[in-house]
Amino acid sequence: MPHPSRRHPAIPACNQSHSGWWIFREVEYWVAMGKGTSPRTRHPVWENTRLIRAGNRDEAYRKALALARAGHPSRTEDGEWRSAGISMLLPVYEDLEDGAEILWEVRGSLPIESIRKRVRTKRTLPVFDDSEG
Repeated sequence: MPHPSRRHPAIPACNQSHSGWWIFREVEYWVAMGKGTSPRTRHPVWENTRLIRAGNRDEAYRKALALARAGHPSRTEDGEWRSAGISMLLPVYEDLEDGAEILWEVRGSLPIESIRKRVRTKRTLPVFDDSEG
């Protein structure tokens, strides 16, 4: 029988994925040839949101970190993309199907004006912005 002080608390339902799917965000940054990497040097940053399948949060974390690191650094003659790690790991609560909820955030209590400012029209959604740059 485990020692009472060494028992692990139960994992809350909000930190479990009953679907087996997890969503994570990997952080990459560009280092141009000849640029330093001091704490004050600014670098372009890219975050990719990815979907993985894992049996529990520890397996999901290991898998997400391995995927984020895979292929890095990615070198070219102008510089390289480097992995900084992962910035988010969340369970997907429902089975994946058309309309499944995969991500949510609590925003707290907001006045109607603030709620309306969060909502975008079709034209202002980033997916409909085809401009380059």
